Amino acid sequence: MPRIYGLEGAGKVDTTVRILNWLGFALLFLVTLGLAVFTLGSFANLNPGAPLWLRSVGTLETLLTGQAGLSQTVGFSRALGLTVLTSLLAALTAYVKPRS
Repeated sequence: MPRIYGLEGAGKVDTTVRILNWLGFALLFLVTLGLAVFTLGSFANLNPGAPLWLRSVGTLETLLTGQAGLSQTVGFSRALGLTVLTSLLAALTAYVKPRS
C-alpha cells in the first residue's frame, strides 16, 4: 500500500484507505447482489409457473431495463446479458476485496 509522506499521522492515512477499500467492496457487493436478484427475476418472467413474488421482481427488472432503453431485447437475451454482467461484477468484487 503506498504511503503518503509529509503528512502527520501516516497511520491514519493507512486506516482511511483501508476503510475506503472496505466501503467500496461493500458497495460492489450490494450492487452485485441486486443484479443477481434482477437476474433471477428476469428468468422467472420467462416461466409462467414461477412464484408470484419472483415474477414481480422480473416485472420490476423489465421496467428498469425499459427505462434504460433496452425494452426491444427479447426476455431470454436480456436474462443472459444480466447473467454475464452479474458474473463479471461478482468477479470484480472478489478481486477488489481488501486483503488484511
